[in-house]
Amino acid sequence: MKPQKVKKWARLAAVPVAVAIASAALAGCSSSPSSTAQVAQNSKATTTVWVDATRKPAVEAYQKAHPDAKVKVEVLDATTFLSKIQLANRVGSGWPDVIFDSIPSDIAALQSPLFKYSQKLDDLVPKDVQDNFATKNAACTIDGHLYCLQNDLAQDVMWYNKPLLDKFGYTLPTTWAEYADLGNKIAKEHPGYLIGGAGESTLYYDYLWASGCPLQTLKSSTEAVINTADVKCTRVAGMLDPLLANGSVSRLSPFSPEFTAIAKSGKLLMMPAASWVGPYVFKPSTGYAFPNGSLAAGAMPTWPGEKTNYSGAQGGGIWVVSSHSANTKGAVALAQWVTTANEYQSTAPTYPAYIPAAKVWLETTSKDPVYAEDPSAVLVDQASKINPAESATRYDVASPVTSTIVASVKSGGTIASALPALQTQLAGLAASAGYAVSAK
Repeated sequence: MKPQKVKKWARLAAVPVAVAIASAALAGCSSSPSSTAQVAQNSKATTTVWVDATRKPAVEAYQKAHPDAKVKVEVLDATTFLSKIQLANRVGSGWPDVIFDSIPSDIAALQSPLFKYSQKLDDLVPKDVQDNFATKNAACTIDGHLYCLQNDLAQDVMWYNKPLLDKFGYTLPTTWAEYADLGNKIAKEHPGYLIGGAGESTLYYDYLWASGCPLQTLKSSTEAVINTADVKCTRVAGMLDPLLANGSVSRLSPFSPEFTAIAKSGKLLMMPAASWVGPYVFKPSTGYAFPNGSLAAGAMPTWPGEKTNYSGAQGGGIWVVSSHSANTKGAVALAQWVTTANEYQSTAPTYPAYIPAAKVWLETTSKDPVYAEDPSAVLVDQASKINPAESATRYDVASPVTSTIVASVKSGGTIASALPALQTQLAGLAASAGYAVSAK
């Protein structure tokens, strides 16, 4: 992901038009194979790579490390990737050999019969390399097969103001029940202070995904489980609605000027959010402007009766190799290098998905003076705990969440009252994308 995080959320909140078109068209697709006929290979063929501006240095680092490799890098608006690949499909040429996609769920479309773009990597990336990704590339795995490599992770942690927590005499919550109790205490003892924000689609990633609410739960590439009446959804509403009512969780978007002003005033005690939110939202003077020595990363809380304190995942990026490449070996080599090599990943903008690279990355990142204590252990632990309940799908979740439960929150209503509307929207979208939808 790139440092301009707030801009990124604009894209997450409004799924690219190409995806919407693809989803509608997919319902009428035949069940043709998800890979093209074998392309004649040429080991000297140029590898064309599409990236956003932030990932261009990754490809340049690869070129520097592999001067004999023929690589052409094109910086494009990532929101145009899917439509450009659809155009290449229509004319039968023009596919890039590799793309970096900042929305990992796009792999569901790229792998689908509609796009037939992504190359199956099962036997092209060594098993020991695959196993060294923190999530085992779960976001890239469809029907048991690997179709991309994860670049970075956006695992949730509980970001908090350690000096303020100590000053108030509170303990960092280890369960969501304790989080709710803390919200009630804050409302009574320190009104105006916050422990979260729910007026944004991040409500899905921070709370619902972390809880395992089945909104993108797949049985296969054609079967989806969507059930907003599941206890893993309703327990989130049951916890947050009272906190919204007492004001300890804000109805504002965490990225709004109003919320930012509250945070800058020193009244944000804690907030569950992605790993990148710490350095790119809490730290900058243009963000929450937390002073040096104040920011700490806490583990995500655990739900009653469960053993794992799961995270959600707010972003992350993927490298996808084309099934149309005339130099598959070269394309895979590039994708593997940019996701695993310390030469690039150790200084990458965000938390590397590859475990050995993440260790080196943390050696530098953990020394940032904004931190009250080293966040490394928490970041590493939560990287392996992104809730597997959710998968990449050909239908959007952020927009329906925004138009239903977020709209209810922002208008003064409840999350619980909006869950049925979210069910209706998601079920319709999933069906139009070619999924058979069930409640479990």
